[in-house]
Amino acid sequence: MLQDYREDIANLLSAGTVDAAAQRTLLAIESIAPDPSLITSAFHLVGLGVRYATEGNSTAAREAFDHALDIATGVYDNSDLRPQIYRNVAAALDAAGCHVSAAHCLEASIELGSEGSAVWQALGRARLKGDDPVGALQALYHAQRIKPTADIVSDLALAEMSINPSNQVARRALIRLEASRPDQPSVRWDFAIGCAYQLSGEAEASIAAFQRVLEHADGELGSSELLKARGAVNAPA
Repeated sequence: MLQDYREDIANLLSAGTVDAAAQRTLLAIESIAPDPSLITSAFHLVGLGVRYATEGNSTAAREAFDHALDIATGVYDNSDLRPQIYRNVAAALDAAGCHVSAAHCLEASIELGSEGSAVWQALGRARLKGDDPVGALQALYHAQRIKPTADIVSDLALAEMSINPSNQVARRALIRLEASRPDQPSVRWDFAIGCAYQLSGEAEASIAAFQRVLEHADGELGSSELLKARGAVNAPA
């Protein structure tokens, strides 16, 4: 039965139905977990899985859902759930706009044993949204060393342009961003390329990118990033 649950959840994630995958996991946990404390801990991981899935990281999402089922059955070997819980709290804080606090939670999670490219990228992004581009760059470089992905390129470009907002840096960012253009619309990618075009003096292309950002922002940007996009679009011609 447990394997059936896992396969159903994997299929739902592959189909892009994150809400259905989360509901399936929650129902499975409630049906197999005998201990209310296990249910609570497992639910934290479901929240983490939803966060990863909505960010497009289906591999990390499935791992989180699998861990939730393992905890519910009592077969999870690591009794210290604090790393996962800190990451879940960080996701909630980030969604609420508390990016500095989110970064602190992610740092605590890493100190307690969290590892992998995803957690380091999340830390880099939280620091970037919290106006700490130097700290963001350090975390993002570490994420890239563990597992380079096209998604990290956008945040790296934003951190580099924040530290050195020059035409030269913007031109290098444009080359890397165009080489990593995502197949699906990406708010972070559009924001990064909008910033790069803006720094390089290509106002029309910059405004077009920022307009796409404002159409689909949905919590992906920090407050200062959102203000920058709005300012660019609403600036007098």
